Amino acid sequence: MSKKEAIPRKSARRAIVRGVVAAAKSAKSSAKAVLITGRTLPPPVELEARPINIAALRALEKERQRLLDELKHQEVVEQEHPTTGNHMADDATEVSEQAKTLALRRHLEGMLKEIERAIVRAQRGVYGACERCGKPISEERLKVMPSASLCIDCAKLQVRNTKVAA
Repeated sequence: MSKKEAIPRKSARRAIVRGVVAAAKSAKSSAKAVLITGRTLPPPVELEARPINIAALRALEKERQRLLDELKHQEVVEQEHPTTGNHMADDATEVSEQAKTLALRRHLEGMLKEIERAIVRAQRGVYGACERCGKPISEERLKVMPSASLCIDCAKLQVRNTKVAA
């Protein structure tokens, strides 16, 4: 191995070591902040079943059907586009479009799963109650995000904890 090859390897190793050390320091300071502030998610509470909210259940079923229709539309769009073209630029554009379509499809499938979970919660009579603290989820939040299972305060805590863990 020549000296020219050794220098880039050493600098790459140093950069990796610096990155690992920085990540460890960040994790340590985040853990200290959580311990000092005591901001952690409370343990899940047992939710009492309430009467089934028929209007909410209908709205969730309507949203579920909309997502299913959108997924069917995405399948049609995927089948309409050819996979190969006559030019490299056309192929690159097609690959980019396929990546966007796949990402949208995965997002729609995830939303569909969340809506189906919300439907089950509505059928059990616990829709609209936070799964963490048991408090009611605000109507505004449920209108914007019908699949919400956490109140805004618990959702904020969950986001903070995932940022700390990352």
